[in-house]
Amino acid sequence: MEVAERVTGGGVHRQGVRDLASLLGLAASVTGLFALYRPLNSGPARLNLKTPLDDWIPLVAPFVVPYVSVMLLVPLTLAVLLTVNARLAKSALMATVLTLLVAYAFYSLAQTHVPRPLIDGDDVFARLLRTVYRNDEPYNCFPSLHTALSVIMAVHWVRLSPRIGRCVAAWCGLIMFSTLFVHQHYVADMAGGAAVAAFSCWAGLRLSRE
Repeated sequence: MEVAERVTGGGVHRQGVRDLASLLGLAASVTGLFALYRPLNSGPARLNLKTPLDDWIPLVAPFVVPYVSVMLLVPLTLAVLLTVNARLAKSALMATVLTLLVAYAFYSLAQTHVPRPLIDGDDVFARLLRTVYRNDEPYNCFPSLHTALSVIMAVHWVRLSPRIGRCVAAWCGLIMFSTLFVHQHYVADMAGGAAVAAFSCWAGLRLSRE
């Protein structure tokens, strides 16, 4: 793997006890916060962020593939960062904690809702999208966590390896737009997720001294 020269520090196996404890604490915090997602994923919705632009966005079922890929890309990204550069892993975990805290504040106090369309057809994409709908209630929309996590991954992959990072960032961009084309989010949700993640990445990189 080509790694940017400015990224130093080594993987988790080269860290001291204090740094290992910090990483473990952050990982536990992220795990605990993710466990709160489902309890918050309910109504009533207090805000409606739909815009006229959202009416023009069609349902494109094949976009469900990049949409669900985030569930594989997130743990893969963390595993690579922990192996290659623990400081970047720390930054990414910090950014994720900050993002989840901000998102959960909205989910608790200003819940939003995106209605799902009826999915016709019995092809693999339609079946997969119906599975997504069945397993995820239509709340917790603003800010979009799919978008926020994609931004966090893109930023840290680019810092780890600009060449590989550009490819990963392109896929992350596809994940972000997939949230619109599978009608899981509105444009405002995607923009909000990107904004929250951008701030969280800035904070995480500064706090980790990367």
